[in-house]
Amino acid sequence: MGVFFPCTKIKWCDIIAKERGGKMNSILIKNGKVLLFKDNDVIIEKKDILIDNGKIIKIEDKIEEKVDKIINAQNHIVMPGLINTHAHIPMSIFRETTEGCKLYEWLNDKIWPIEEKLTGDDVYWASMLSYAEMISTGTTCVNDQYFMPEQIREAAVKSGARAVITRPIVDMSGDLQERINEFRNFYESRDESNDLITYSVAPHALYTCSDKALEACADLAKEYNLPIHTHFLESIDEIEDIKNKHGRPAIQVLKDYFSDVHTILAHCVKLTDEDIEILKTMDCGIAHNPISNLRLGCKIADTTKYLKQGLNVALGTDGQGSGSNMDMFEAMRVACLAQGGIHENEERITAKDAVKMATINGAKLLQLDNKIGSIEVGKDADIILVNIEEKLDNITMLPNLNEIANLVYNTSGRNVDTTIVKGNILMENREIKHIDVKEAVNKCNQILERLSK
Repeated sequence: MGVFFPCTKIKWCDIIAKERGGKMNSILIKNGKVLLFKDNDVIIEKKDILIDNGKIIKIEDKIEEKVDKIINAQNHIVMPGLINTHAHIPMSIFRETTEGCKLYEWLNDKIWPIEEKLTGDDVYWASMLSYAEMISTGTTCVNDQYFMPEQIREAAVKSGARAVITRPIVDMSGDLQERINEFRNFYESRDESNDLITYSVAPHALYTCSDKALEACADLAKEYNLPIHTHFLESIDEIEDIKNKHGRPAIQVLKDYFSDVHTILAHCVKLTDEDIEILKTMDCGIAHNPISNLRLGCKIADTTKYLKQGLNVALGTDGQGSGSNMDMFEAMRVACLAQGGIHENEERITAKDAVKMATINGAKLLQLDNKIGSIEVGKDADIILVNIEEKLDNITMLPNLNEIANLVYNTSGRNVDTTIVKGNILMENREIKHIDVKEAVNKCNQILERLSK
């Protein structure tokens, strides 16, 4: 896990120029049912959307302008691209290793031993497969933490996806300075012309980092003006581990080092009322991963309570090793359904809440809400089209009596037929543009064959 793999630096502007013939396209999306946020509500209205130079410049009832491309969105819901706020992108090759495991057992016995065998090429192709999965299911932005981030970044640039990328920092083997140097090398090798790739500092978790490591991560975040991205209170075992390691409760450790740094907290399954009150005083939010937490037997975060208390809660899938897939529609559905197991016969999060968690809340958590998370004039055109045509493929959505509830409870990522990131069409009519999916699958099968020997 400690090897630095340099990769060829790919200029984002060169990729875009190649794909678009040297110019940014203007796009007009017509006749769609557009999902909008108004007065803290989620609504759907029939609108046209004009995109130019990657930005949304008009949203009106009817737009008639000469453009490079017209997309007829009739029988589609046009909505903001989904934002996955916690993932481990190369874990596509670990899909379904979770079965029958608890969290620590899964990490110690299955994941970490295999990860030590991975090469940079393995991480690149596993990442390409994940980007294909995300693009095909409507995710336009992902927040990732995994080692060998150079390869993850290279795959992101090739795919056209938007990503927040980092290298997790751990010092379980006394190699803290090496990890810090790896992060610095990675961050300072960035292509500053590519605003689709942003960064965070990632102490892996409080139980895998010493006080010295946490202090170093806080210093890095302040030096580079980056957010913190860490796992926090995912399991019952973690509570005692952190107390034994640091000599104080987890929430106190978190406050000691990250009270003045924007912090993305993945999981937060075990928050107490006292923890919530302290988090409300900090600049932080929660990346909720319902499927992963349930599959690993970690129970489920009380997101109904967290939202009522004023915490920002977004959604993630985690890696496919624990979360099975990266379909954010499934994450929305499970997030809602699981709250029924906590709040029997009580008010709980709604489909509209889940849509916000998967879009604008995620944008706020990643500090990107000035660019993405909603369909608004002036924002980047990160947009997906969800097919709601009355046909056999969509029969679970018919009759469509409540379009927003249908999006959450009855829609799959496979209903997405067009995915756009900053005006760049990454998938159209279910055809992914910049990834050879067959090649990625074949490469990953070869990787698994080698690792299984």
